Amino acid sequence: MVLDKLSEASKYYSLHPKFKIAFEYIFSHDFKSIPGGSKIVIDDDVIINVDEPTLRAKEEALPEAHDKHIDIQVPIVGAETCGFIPRSECNTVDRQDAEKDYLIYKEMPTGYFRLTPEDFVIFFPSDGHAPIIGSGYEKKIVVKIRL
Repeated sequence: MVLDKLSEASKYYSLHPKFKIAFEYIFSHDFKSIPGGSKIVIDDDVIINVDEPTLRAKEEALPEAHDKHIDIQVPIVGAETCGFIPRSECNTVDRQDAEKDYLIYKEMPTGYFRLTPEDFVIFFPSDGHAPIIGSGYEKKIVVKIRL
């Protein structure tokens, strides 16, 4: 997992060849004006989903993980708390969907952090993550980068 300020994103371009493309797109577009539910296809390996989720209680936020994608998550309006647990500590699958590339685990996160519109987080397949914790609503983008 990588957690940092958006202003520091270029430090991570070398971690994956698609990170630079994704962050440059993020920096060059006003996502506040793009409707929630929008899906933006940058190329075959980079898709941006614009979400407007209702935030949830910690107790409702089971960690998820992906086998075929890396997530870059950025709040646009509002902030959220995210839970984290190493996937190696997740043993009990609650539900899964191979086509949509997710597994939801029954174990609860072991740590939490706050994510604001100045921040971003990158979740790799080894990262169990439980985003959208809090109260109220938020607008965020989730960049899906195919491995």
